[in-house]
Amino acid sequence: MEFSAAADELYGVLPAEFTATRKRLAGELPREQARRLTALRRPTVPAWAVNRLVRDDAVGPLLDLGERMRAAWSDGGDLAPLDRERASLVEDLVRRARELADEAGRPLSDAFADEVEETLRAAIADPSAADAVRAGRLDHPLRHAGFGPFGGAPAPARAATPVRRKEKEKGTGKKEREERERKEREKAREKEAKAAERKAEEAERSLAEWKTALDEARQQLATADEDLDHLRDRLREAEARRADLNRKAEVAGREHDRAARAAKDARRRAGQLTEPAVTRAVRTPTDP
Repeated sequence: MEFSAAADELYGVLPAEFTATRKRLAGELPREQARRLTALRRPTVPAWAVNRLVRDDAVGPLLDLGERMRAAWSDGGDLAPLDRERASLVEDLVRRARELADEAGRPLSDAFADEVEETLRAAIADPSAADAVRAGRLDHPLRHAGFGPFGGAPAPARAATPVRRKEKEKGTGKKEREERERKEREKAREKEAKAAERKAEEAERSLAEWKTALDEARQQLATADEDLDHLRDRLREAEARRADLNRKAEVAGREHDRAARAAKDARRRAGQLTEPAVTRAVRTPTDP
């Protein structure tokens, strides 16, 4: 297996399975590639959901739209129809991301779905974000605060006529500026609160996942301790049995040596007693 294939497989699994899968895949790679793989970070849930969209072959139209919108922006073209297309396409993709997450057993909360949407909008606005999404290996959601329809600034266009400029200047009184600033502050606070809520929810999700991992590790450790105790009992039994057999072998060895000496002595004595009788038997017929 090569690093690229291993990384693709790794970022396709559930976040809760990421660490175990990374360890398994690292064991199948050469040392240097394994080091690179173990350095990869576990994706957040929104990043994982976008990666699943990539593996579902669902983001192609989005990336194509991004290229068309950026080209229209650069040329000063009409962005209104493309913006409507963007709104519809992003909504469909967020809905599909929720479906895929449900099928995988990891539903998306509203806060996570918002981060999926922000990532998709970033991929439309920013070529580097588009490349990151296309790779399907995101470990965190993306955001973009860029230009034009992508970031809130007006699109480049022909210079306004003096009459339109005067009308605009008339409508920018002190009260309007204050109201606009107030709304901007409220919007910034809402955005900050929303981001904080997403981070808190992600932290709670991460805590729950690590708690599950901790419980599993403790259970496995307890099982290993039980196995170790059992093996120690078996080792003690084996050592006792070996000591007993060693004593028996020593006794048998001593008895064997004693029996060998006794057999040798008995054979020698038998030989001594047999030799004179044979001699007498041979000499008897020749006597006068």
